[in-house]
Amino acid sequence: MPALSPPRPIVLCAPRLDYAPAARAVQACAERLAPAGYYLAAGPWRDACLLPRLAQLAPAAALAIGPLDDPQLRAAVAALEIPVVETWSAPANLLDSLVTLDNTEAGRQAARHLAEKGHARLACISADTPWERARREGFIASAAALGRDLVADIVQPEALQLNDGRMAFLRLLATNTIFDAVFCTSDLLAAATVSEAHNRDLHVPQDLAVLGFTEDGSAAQWAQGLTTLGVDAAELGRRAGQLLLDRLDGEQPAGTRLTLDVVLEARLST
Repeated sequence: MPALSPPRPIVLCAPRLDYAPAARAVQACAERLAPAGYYLAAGPWRDACLLPRLAQLAPAAALAIGPLDDPQLRAAVAALEIPVVETWSAPANLLDSLVTLDNTEAGRQAARHLAEKGHARLACISADTPWERARREGFIASAAALGRDLVADIVQPEALQLNDGRMAFLRLLATNTIFDAVFCTSDLLAAATVSEAHNRDLHVPQDLAVLGFTEDGSAAQWAQGLTTLGVDAAELGRRAGQLLLDRLDGEQPAGTRLTLDVVLEARLST
């Protein structure tokens, strides 16, 4: 029986892996790569002192969760001259290939849905990530074009736990503005908003409509009846894994861009 070739590494560049959608995407990608003889090699690659180790690792390719926007890391990966797949949001200058969703259009779609439901005074709660910034910007622009008032715009510096989302909603309440609907740009923010609204005796959707953006379906489980826009993070990971394999096999050229459809699941919260 011939000996199996040792698996080859694919560098995983991610700012953090305790973000649930990122973890789902990485797991799905790893499962797609493993049968083809590749594994994901995670590490704190943004640490400048580790950058020389990238060349020593001799990776076959690289996967970036989010845009590869750290200048030193981007230059180090580019110098390897290997296939690279960036995900979630498009960088200003694509390094190689991309699997993403149209985050800006998702924000526009959120504003259109709330406008169609008759909501006129809108608020937005987002976190400070590239993809959530794009959703927020699309929402704000579309709300203005539709003649809706954006009465509050809350950007939470970090949103990794439900308590972070609750703090964001409390910041919204502290603006003392009157709003009838809020768009939350992540599962966590949406679930926390519904939870804290209930704690404040605000009824959803009678007192406040809530629309969330989901990447792993968790918000609709935490807050039953939540209307969501979103994509499946696991599907994004599988598509990224397949694109890596296609690039390695020469079946897709550099510059390939795949865009996942954003799906609206209208439920009771709007």
